[in-house]
Amino acid sequence: MNSLNGIVLAMLLLAASFLAGCSAGSVYEGVRQREAIKNVPPEPAPVQQLPSYQDYEAERKKLQGAQ
Repeated sequence: MNSLNGIVLAMLLLAASFLAGCSAGSVYEGVRQREAIKNVPPEPAPVQQLPSYQDYEAERKKLQGAQ
């Protein structure tokens, strides 16, 4: 009967430590997700499309002629 109590106690301790580990993991993940949501970086500015070389050259010549 005494060894049965030891086994039951060992299983209870194992189950308690497993549940504590799951709880700590859940708390960690919850905090991590909250921080990720709270610290969302601002959206980058839209990338300006560069003109084609022909458009660039035409604009450059137009500006040179205006001087």
